[in-house]
Amino acid sequence: MRVHLAVAARRPGVPLPPAVLAAAREGITRAFPVPPATVTAREWLSARGDAALLSWSNEPEGHGTPVMCAGGGRVAGLTGHLADPADADRLLAAPRLGEAAAHAGGCFSVFRASDEEVGAATGLTRACPVFFAETSEVHVFGSRALLVHLAARAAETGSERPGIVWDVPALESMVRIGYFLSDETPFGGVGALPPAAEIRVTAGRRTVTVAPLPGARPRPASRRAMRAQVNELADALLAAVEPLRGTTEPVRLSLTGGRDSRLLAALLHRAGIPFTAATAGEDDDPDVVLARRVASALGVEHRVTRPKRSEDGADLVVPHPLTRTRNVLSACEGMLSAYENVPAATRFDPVPRMSGHGGEILRGGFLQNQEDLEPRALRRRVDGFFTKNADLLTREGREHAEILAAPWRERCRADGAGTLDHFYLMYRVGRWHAASRASLLRTGTPVPPFLDNRVVRTALSIDPVWRRSEEVVHGVIGVFAPRLRDVPIEGKPWRFEAERTETTLLDRVRRRLRPPAPGGRPGNGPGGDVPRAPAAKAWNWRLNPTGELAELLGTGIADARGEVVAEQLTGIFDEAGAATLSAAFPARRVDAAWHLYTVSTMLTEGFADPAPPGLPTLRVPRPASR
Repeated sequence: MRVHLAVAARRPGVPLPPAVLAAAREGITRAFPVPPATVTAREWLSARGDAALLSWSNEPEGHGTPVMCAGGGRVAGLTGHLADPADADRLLAAPRLGEAAAHAGGCFSVFRASDEEVGAATGLTRACPVFFAETSEVHVFGSRALLVHLAARAAETGSERPGIVWDVPALESMVRIGYFLSDETPFGGVGALPPAAEIRVTAGRRTVTVAPLPGARPRPASRRAMRAQVNELADALLAAVEPLRGTTEPVRLSLTGGRDSRLLAALLHRAGIPFTAATAGEDDDPDVVLARRVASALGVEHRVTRPKRSEDGADLVVPHPLTRTRNVLSACEGMLSAYENVPAATRFDPVPRMSGHGGEILRGGFLQNQEDLEPRALRRRVDGFFTKNADLLTREGREHAEILAAPWRERCRADGAGTLDHFYLMYRVGRWHAASRASLLRTGTPVPPFLDNRVVRTALSIDPVWRRSEEVVHGVIGVFAPRLRDVPIEGKPWRFEAERTETTLLDRVRRRLRPPAPGGRPGNGPGGDVPRAPAAKAWNWRLNPTGELAELLGTGIADARGEVVAEQLTGIFDEAGAATLSAAFPARRVDAAWHLYTVSTMLTEGFADPAPPGLPTLRVPRPASR
């Protein structure tokens, strides 16, 4: 993981306040969630002392591009990875940093400084984010929001160890859904730069330039035109994994029985890049059964990683919720709920890893699980993002959500499908995945082809409703690995086949000849035309808490409301909300309890040690049917 912090004085020629740089050097131990002994630092200071770029990394020497590049009177640092390492020099020299960043392959953000100018830019997804703040004396931007906040607070207070000031209204989104549906952060005065954006400070003045996301072409009218767009996407994906041809060890692919990780397996196979596959679950889980078939069809090694069990095998062993929450807060800076599975910090492993996260970009974003495409239904879907769990909020919290919802509701009136497509990119990828990705970057090298700038640009240029049909993804898999066409997918069949209007006798015969997929019924095989009966949802211990876990969550929330933070917490979660949640919990709304527990812990403890001693693990009995 690389962490970068850029600071520029608002008055050119005036040296930066000493407390700012001192606070950054001290604050990195709080903001960089890895053992301090593993961190190396680089610093650049302008000739007049009015600008600085500070960079830290826990990656081994020689891994990837240099932590800080220099040339032509400039220095630059990158987070994430470039599809073409030579682009590091191009970004260093580019006259328009934002434009160059949005068109370079890879998933990254870039920070750049010289004696005349300091700037940063995000890619098309902002999965590698840039956070920024401004005070009366300095402009600050960096890759970790907490570090930006501490540096800005140092400028305001003169303290080298400033306290945190929370943006309480912004936390309503965390309470409701567990991540941010805005460009806000938990920290007062700190915002997230939008996708495809550049922030620049010249002569003490800050400007932010945001490029529009690519527009979509009409749905192709012929099979030939469809194949052409499928091939465009295939070519972009192949370019995204080009650097992996030189990897010394096989890529580690997290493979399930679904669509997205299967596409990655086909991509790596077609590109001739060695890889191994692993699936989490039990031997009879549909994901495991189907992933094993995919791996067998491609001739790659496959292994199964099973959840941690008690000695007798009867129970799951899970972390104490406070341990889990502290880890999530440390890794994701209070921008992701402890409901999510965020791995704990481990030794940095440079072997490239992949998973199917973000693949919905290729399937229409939030359209991919939208059954009804009528305008009213699309508007209801957008409304739902801002009204879910809103009854738990104070009036001020609900009003804040309504303000955020207004521009998206307006966009939805003109183009509901395009709105849900871009909404997914802005927030599910740009905020949820960005926070989750930080936890992966601190311990390894995640390579996400679906988030590559060129892949995203190509995908967004394809009609979102056609992408939703899954015909595009199915076509790309066919280009890369035709043999996978006959391997069933987990869950629902391919949408374009399930919704196909042709019902000829030949169609019906083909349907009946297809073997059933795991969990399906006869006639619903590799891509059965008739949707399967809805399968029961997989058991999820987080949503089916034991009495012990439910008590710990409830007590943690109640204790926070009685702590010093009560006034802040009740700014968004009042007595009525507490009563509503208490009446439903633990039979329902357990997700909201996890979100609120996360926010309560953050406000109570700030960012504590993610692995405190003395907290026991919990045993969760497995359902008898498993």
